Amino acid sequence: MTSPLERRYRRWAGAYPPGPRRQELIDTLLECAPPGRARPAPREVVNLLRHGLRARLGRPGGRAVVVLATLVALIGGLAGAAVAARVGWQWVPALPGGAQADALKRTVFPGMTAYGGGDAPLIVDSSDGENIRFGFADYWVEHTAATRDLDVFTAAARDRLLAAGWRLHGDVTATDSEPDAITPTRSTAFLASHDGLVLAFRNTVWSNRAAWDNDGAASFTLTRAAPAWLWALTVAGGLLGALGGWLLVGWASRRTAPRSAMAFAAGTLAWPVVLLVPLVVLILAMWSIQPDRPWSETLFVTLFRLVGPAGYAGIAALPSLAIAALSGPRLSGRTTAATLAVVLAGAAGVLWSHRGPASPPGPAECRPSGVPAELPADQTRLAMTVHVFIRQDTTPDQRNIVQAAIARVWGTSAFNFYYDPTAPEYGDAYCAGGRLADGAGVSLPYFWQVDISSPGVFSGLEAEVAGLPGVLGVRRGPATVS
Repeated sequence: MTSPLERRYRRWAGAYPPGPRRQELIDTLLECAPPGRARPAPREVVNLLRHGLRARLGRPGGRAVVVLATLVALIGGLAGAAVAARVGWQWVPALPGGAQADALKRTVFPGMTAYGGGDAPLIVDSSDGENIRFGFADYWVEHTAATRDLDVFTAAARDRLLAAGWRLHGDVTATDSEPDAITPTRSTAFLASHDGLVLAFRNTVWSNRAAWDNDGAASFTLTRAAPAWLWALTVAGGLLGALGGWLLVGWASRRTAPRSAMAFAAGTLAWPVVLLVPLVVLILAMWSIQPDRPWSETLFVTLFRLVGPAGYAGIAALPSLAIAALSGPRLSGRTTAATLAVVLAGAAGVLWSHRGPASPPGPAECRPSGVPAELPADQTRLAMTVHVFIRQDTTPDQRNIVQAAIARVWGTSAFNFYYDPTAPEYGDAYCAGGRLADGAGVSLPYFWQVDISSPGVFSGLEAEVAGLPGVLGVRRGPATVS
């Protein structure tokens, strides 16, 4: 009957490649174990893992294979962490909405009419369009005499959040524009966190603004923070990926004879990929830096970006793996399945990174008679586009008034006016992404297509423009999920 100590030794000896060496080690360890020992000593476990993983690589005394295995393990670890993080974030709770969002508004902006809130997509484009960042919910109030006193109002908002259990990260910072700036700007800001959320407060005043424009706002954004279980999942994915990379190199190394033509060919194909990937990772990490944000956001944004390159790296490694597969004995069913899994994982990563935004399918063709009806809530909950419809007979002055109102809203990032029914945007506005029937748009209302920074901005935009002359309706566009 197998003793508990032997079972535990056998488990750790699994670090060695299959063969008689495993049983020899187990027999030796059992003979040397003192009477009464039930568990391997920590030093024995470390030695079994260290020497076993090295034995997996074959080529005793060879250093190049160790360097190669280390680099591939690093790449595999990053790929595993990227996939684990990307999957895990899908299960992170949504941003606050309803009563919870209203309570937060009352804490930061007591007695004021505050706009924004609600959930947001997981990842959105940054304000300059050059980067990506975690999706966020905008909250803001229009300036009053109280909010324009930046230092006092910001300090009071900070104190209210601290009293509500939020934790402050750093001190309140104040920023002033250059003295010769065309639009003098002053802002105060701080960062706080609580219960899986990160709140970035900013109070901004712009001077020398036109009478029809706003002069800033007191605002904050709310983003998700990675919960402890997501960190654990990401680390576990990284460790599994690193182990898989090391074992994959060991498998290929043991199947190719040293100094053979097959070994030379496999190495020639593998080394450029292995050396290029760390450079790509470094570039993506620098590109993903999130200024004035928690460092964890830079880490996870980098991992998000790595899903696609990791898939390409897996596909690029296939020629080397194919050479190794052809070099040794016929592969077992288990090995074939593992190799196929690597191929499919790489292809899935590439397809996932290039799948593009997805939106609910609209009708193939539509013939509307006026302002479209509101789309179902499940299609617009995370919408980042709004359409503002106006009568065709509005005057230029009326349109200018509406456009100025759109620009005043905190969180409107871009907008365009459309009056040509042949424009594809008419299909987005009237047919939920479908196609407008020929001749159907001649009498339809004109509209602005407005990009907003977060879905909750819709309420503020609607309140700003709904009652203006010529405005017929304000509608959310269908959400796209990336």
